[in-house]
Amino acid sequence: MVGAILLALILGAVLIGRGSDGSGGAAASPAPSEQAGKAAGGSSLSGASAAGQAGSRLVEGVPVGYSRTREGAVAAAVNFEIARSSARYLTDAGARERILKTIMEADAAAGQIKDDNAAATRFSSALGLTADTADKLIARASPLGSKVVSYSPEVATVSVWMSGVVGLPTSNAPVPVSASWTTYTLVLVWRDGDWKASSITVTPGPTPLQSTGQQPTSTDVFSSMDKDFDAPPYVG
Repeated sequence: MVGAILLALILGAVLIGRGSDGSGGAAASPAPSEQAGKAAGGSSLSGASAAGQAGSRLVEGVPVGYSRTREGAVAAAVNFEIARSSARYLTDAGARERILKTIMEADAAAGQIKDDNAAATRFSSALGLTADTADKLIARASPLGSKVVSYSPEVATVSVWMSGVVGLPTSNAPVPVSASWTTYTLVLVWRDGDWKASSITVTPGPTPLQSTGQQPTSTDVFSSMDKDFDAPPYVG
């Protein structure tokens, strides 16, 4: 039972998106490594490589206004996925819709909103989230790397390997605060002077062996850390 709930949690929360087969849902995993990316013929850029390519302004808290370059496309893809990984995004339908309308191409926004709303509902049900516990949710994600699958000034495909931590830091939570590794692949199109996502797919990626000799942190410590540590900054 716990395994099934944990799977539902992972599929419904940090891994919001469409599966690589085009079906709704998601899967946990990191993206290909830099070496694998080069072997496949793509170029690999870490988040740091996008320095200086940050968005020029914020809309709904998301950086927008990127350069029409490979680096600009990478920065957009990474920042879009960070925006889709916050506790607010997972628990606030209004904020989720506004963020998606900001990052998605106009024709693709409605479908992504539908998919992400359905995934968030599954997540909330699996975790037992209520109006009283939503503000306690821990949801953090950070990019581990990125790969430019293809690029032209009109269309770019970028894969982003993300690590995530999500869960309720309470002793009676159905699932403890858990880690996930995920690869998101975004197809970006150049529209009205900026990169916009036309599709977002998710694939299972390499998940590392858990460190031996390390015990899970207590719920009290997780709760304190979530308050004491700021969310990771946007890359760029």
